[in-house]
Parts: sequence; C-alpha cells; structure tokens
Amino acid sequence: MIRSEVEALIGRHRQAFAARDPDRIAADHAEHGTFESPAAAIVHGREAIAGVYRYWLQAFPDMEFTWRTPLVDGARVALFWRFRGTLDGDFFGHTGHGVRVEFPGAADYVVSPGGIVSAKHVFDFTGSLIAAGVLKVKNV
Repeated sequence: MIRSEVEALIGRHRQAFAARDPDRIAADHAEHGTFESPAAAIVHGREAIAGVYRYWLQAFPDMEFTWRTPLVDGARVALFWRFRGTLDGDFFGHTGHGVRVEFPGAADYVVSPGGIVSAKHVFDFTGSLIAAGVLKVKNV
C-alpha cells in the first residue's frame, strides 16, 4: 500500500469510531485479522473484533477517541489516542451509570489492501477498571 492508501484507511477507521458503529469499525479490519488489547487478550477474525467494539460501545454509548496524527512507516501505523466515555451499563462484571472514564492509549497496526491485519492496543486497563468502579483501591 502506498502512504495515501494507508492514510485513507486510518481516516475511515477514525470516522467509523466517531460514528460509534461496531460493525463499521470492524469492517476496516482484514477478514482474518487479529486484535489484541489488555482488556480482550487476542481475538481472531472480523466478527470477533466487532464483538470487542460492541462490548465497549454497550458499556460506553458516548465513547469517543481523540487521535493524534498517525505515524506511518510502510505497512505499520502507530496511533496515539485518548479514550473518553460515560459508563452506562455492564463493564467487566460491574454495572454502572454516569461514571466518566478517561485514559490515554496507543495502537500498533499492520495494514494491507485487505484492511488492518493486526491491531495491538496498549493502555492502563487496571486504571480504567478503577476509574469505572469495577475495582476498588484500598487505602492503607
């Protein structure tokens, strides 16, 4: 892929996130691609990837990302982002409403003409669970 094609793919991906449509977001992934994150471990295939996005969007219906300019190196893309959302449902065994959660993260994508072949997201998952009220911190 040439740089403009990579940038177009990432642009569509960002727009799909803004639309909060899990199937549209997953459509940017290759049919047999992988998605890895501290929250989901490794999932394989577009349908399973859509399930990850669906889960987060059900928990945070107003989920939004602020993206920095992607770093593109051939078929590799590094993305730095900030997640924001208000918990309104089940999130890792905890049901909450109205809790605002925000955290930074990064992603390493490998892309091809068929879409995102590999996506690895990195963020403070424990911190996000604490912020959402799933985990309690004991002060000593």
